[in-house]
Amino acid sequence: MSLVLKRNKIGIDGVSRQSLARIYTIHRWIAAGRYPNVAAIAERLEVSSRTIERDIQILRDSFGAPIVYDNWHRGYRYEKTFSLPPLRLTEGELLTLYLGQRLLSQFGGTPFGQIVQGALTKLKVMLPEKLTVDLALLDEDISFAIETLRGDAEKLAAVYSDLCQAIQTNCSVHIVYYTASRDTVTGRLIDPYHLRFYRGAWYVIAYCHFRREIRLFALDRIQQWQVTGQKFKMAPDFSPEAYLQHSLGIERGPRVYEVIIRFQPEQARWIKERQWHPSQALEELPDGGLVLKMHLSGLHEVKRWLLGFGGRAEVLSPPELRQEMARDARALAGIYSDEV
Repeated sequence: MSLVLKRNKIGIDGVSRQSLARIYTIHRWIAAGRYPNVAAIAERLEVSSRTIERDIQILRDSFGAPIVYDNWHRGYRYEKTFSLPPLRLTEGELLTLYLGQRLLSQFGGTPFGQIVQGALTKLKVMLPEKLTVDLALLDEDISFAIETLRGDAEKLAAVYSDLCQAIQTNCSVHIVYYTASRDTVTGRLIDPYHLRFYRGAWYVIAYCHFRREIRLFALDRIQQWQVTGQKFKMAPDFSPEAYLQHSLGIERGPRVYEVIIRFQPEQARWIKERQWHPSQALEELPDGGLVLKMHLSGLHEVKRWLLGFGGRAEVLSPPELRQEMARDARALAGIYSDEV
């Protein structure tokens, strides 16, 4: 792997990374003779005019830029040739940007790919122009397995975009929602709090006025939606981490169970290599087996996970989960009885 970076380092006390990025962008536009003004810059960079005014002041006072306002062109220009000290990115930062771009590029060909491309274009504008990065070898050595998006990509992109707007503006949303577990369609008014991507599907965590509690909704099961002008206040104690702290992945249930599972030796070696849940506790057994304990809310997700281990995993607790596994085992035995 080769990383080529011929730039000097700069550090300005009291200036945030975000502000530096904007300042370098403003400098390039002025140096290119575009005569940008505050309103145009603010609109392009999606910040307030006051923020841009502060950035220009920093560019003038801290960097010594000979910046003046040109009344004829109604924008800023330099009185004489001026250049900013170049930024320096570390190899780790460059590698992170590259791998992030490769990972996000997996969404190419879908409307989500357009969103990603827009973000990457903005990132490119914020980076130094004379930056040479030779990372071609990584294309051969690294790949990412991203699950295909569940649902119609174009529709998902539309509802995703509207929900993002609703979250940012604290606006309630009317939805028509299909509940797969009950095979029913209902109308709901929700206050969207947080969007989460999990195993190929997008979900929104939202307060449901119908159920009067925070619920999880799959975006691909939202059949119709409309952002309203009705404002809401997010629950002050809400956080996505706390909401999902007892989930094995995305599912939540009405209560928290202590789930205890005994794994056979051939599976135990694999189980102890990973952290499956923050609450997990492991107990190694004399025969090489392993007992895994976790505190989980809801049992359907953990049941589906355990079925993948077949007879090499045994549920010890809770009784409800053990009974569910026994029923599924009998059903499987019936299906494959002719093979025994």
